Parts: sequence; C-alpha cells; structure tokens
Amino acid sequence: MRRPLLGSIVVLVIIMVLGGIIPVNGAVAITIQDHGLAKKVVYTQNGHLAVFNRTSTFTQDDAEAFAFVKATFYSANLTWNWYDPTGELVQVGGWTANCVTSPCDEENSLPISGGWAERLGLWRVDFLADGTLIFSDYFSVMPIITQYNYWNFNVIQSSPPRVHGFLEVTLHPNNLTWRYYRIYMPYATNVTAYEASTNHPLHVTAFNDSRVVIDFGAPRSDGYMFILTFDLTYGLDSLGSGSFALTWRQYTWERFDDVHLVPERFSVSLPQGAAFLDVVGYNAMALSYTAGNSSGVIVDFARNETYQPFGWTVLYRDLSVASASNPGVGSLVSIMLPVLPLTLSDLSVWSAVMSVLMLTASELASPLYARSSSRFLLNRRRLRIVALLLVALFMVTTAYRLIATPALVR
Repeated sequence: MRRPLLGSIVVLVIIMVLGGIIPVNGAVAITIQDHGLAKKVVYTQNGHLAVFNRTSTFTQDDAEAFAFVKATFYSANLTWNWYDPTGELVQVGGWTANCVTSPCDEENSLPISGGWAERLGLWRVDFLADGTLIFSDYFSVMPIITQYNYWNFNVIQSSPPRVHGFLEVTLHPNNLTWRYYRIYMPYATNVTAYEASTNHPLHVTAFNDSRVVIDFGAPRSDGYMFILTFDLTYGLDSLGSGSFALTWRQYTWERFDDVHLVPERFSVSLPQGAAFLDVVGYNAMALSYTAGNSSGVIVDFARNETYQPFGWTVLYRDLSVASASNPGVGSLVSIMLPVLPLTLSDLSVWSAVMSVLMLTASELASPLYARSSSRFLLNRRRLRIVALLLVALFMVTTAYRLIATPALVR
C-alpha cells in the first residue's frame, strides 16, 4: 500500500511542476497556460479570448495595448499593474475572478494613443493573484516619426544682439505626400527657405500673426528635406559684466500639421572668444550637451519633444562686447604715448607726483626759509608755473579717466 501512495505523490509533484501550478498565499493555486500582449483581443461566444496582432512592440498610433492570460484556478483576486519607462505605476486594474470552466481567459488594457503615447520606451505590466506576483510582461512604445528638426542658432553679435537661425526639416510622411509646410514663428524675421539638396529657393508666405507657410511647388514624397533661415527678433539678453543668456521657448501649438512627437536637435554657435557657461532646460529633464571650441563655442544637444511647452537657456560670457560697443574709448586709456614709454594712465600718475615735488621745491626755495648754503640758486616763479601746469595735466587726465571708465563698463 505504501508504494502506490508514494508513486501517486511523485506523479502529483511532476504534474504540478510541468503544469506550472503556483501557490498563492498558501491557499490558492493557479496554472498559467499562456500570457502576453496584443493590439486587439475579442471575447468569443464561449467566453474565451481571440487574440489579434500579438506583439511586444506598439507605436503611439496604436489605440490600446492588451495584456491577456489563460489560466486555471478556482477563485482569486486578480490585479494588473502598468509601469511606464521611468518605473512609475500609472494604471491599476483589478477584480475578483471565479473560474468555473477551466481554463479561463482574463485581459486588461492600457490606452496609448490619446493616453500614454508621449511616454516612449520600455513598459512593464505585472500580473498578480491575491497580491502575489505571477509574471511580468514587457513591451515598448515607439514613436511615429513624421519629421525630424535640426535647429542651429548662430550668435553673430552679442551686443547689439544679432542671432541668425537655421531650421533643417526632414519630412517622413508615412505613406503620404507633402505639398506645403506650416509653422508658427513669432520670434523670426527675414524668413527664407530652400531645398537642402539643390539649394532651390522655395516660396515663403508670412502672415500677420507670424504664421509661415512654405510652398514646395509640387507633392513631395518620403525623405524630403528643406531648410528655413531667419533672424531671431528676441531671446538674447545681457546679464551685465559681459554675460549673456540666449533663451528659446517652444510650444506645441506653434506647429499645425504635427500630431506626433518630433525628435529635435539644437546647436548654438557662440561668437569667437566667448566662454560657454551652462545650459539650463525647463519643463523637461536635464539636458545633456557637448561643447567644443572649433569655431567659437558650439553647444549641441538633442531631445524628443513632448506635448508640453519646452525651453532652454544657453549662458555664456563675451568680454569683447565692451570694447566692440565703445570703439577707441578703452584703447585711449591704455595707449602708449609717442616718445615717452608711458600710457595715459601712467601720465596721470607721473604728473601728480612731479607736481607735488615741484611745489615742494618751490616752497623750500622761498626766502622765508633759512639756507645753509647759497650755491644753488632756483627761479622760484618758474618752478611754481611748471608745477601748476603739471597739476592741471593731472586733473585733465583724471577727469578723462572718470568719464571713460563708466563707458568701458557699459
């Protein structure tokens, strides 16, 4: 009798292992026969699921991601936890399920388009029974790229501000064609456009509310690239002491034809001799960037646009602005005088010292003071005249420096 009992136990253990029976809270057992994700599931008349387009990759145009499971159990509290690419729990679905006729099918869905489409990357969905994790499925949400934007801002002059911009647009119409391109550019003037491959000019129409329409002249297919050029009317501000801030703000309503995320890259070329300080972004994660010194400082960084306003500020120092905006003022103070190895600043100090010495000598040459020797005869009157001329020279140079210094600072 013992051997058949022992054999039955061994067979039961093998069935449990091969069948995937998982004890839940020490009381409930569940057998998982199949699970995964699909773009669509439909319940049939017998209560089972018909799965369509089973996949682990979704795009931001897919309506929903369906998670499903086929399992055998008696009764359990089932829970679906959905986690975004950052690990944040964004949705919970749960209910108490009774499986009368095994196996039973269960499903839960996550809205993508119009829901979580902007959170691109690797997602995770956990399936729990009575609070115990049974399995985890992973899936990705990928962007539909209809265009790629590359912005280049060339700071030609810090003060007065002169910034020239280039926008390189690559169109991917997703089996459609483009006849024109519209964009809202309230920050731009002197807008022109041309084809990137042929430099052929394109017709640009600017409306009163800063809407800009680029007419391609004919339908364009996938991979068409063109370049917009413009002058920036605002955004470059002085912070004082030769420091400047170039600020860029971008809003989703500035584009008319974009319903998808637009990958973008930004490059900022600073003037020769400028010193890059920092890049600060707002309403976004910290921006990664690279800075080089090949032709001025070039700040380069990239991001994927979301459905929220976005902006950044490039901080830099341009110490050449003072002398450039006040030509000759700074150089006169430190210019070398002819013949004499002195600058204007040195002349001011020299005249002050010499005037003090000569006035002292003329005072000592006065007959009111007793002399121990009469071998040195000084013309006191001429000595005082020279000393007074040196005093006047000191006062003129000092006054000029007081006037020129604020101009230099500005």
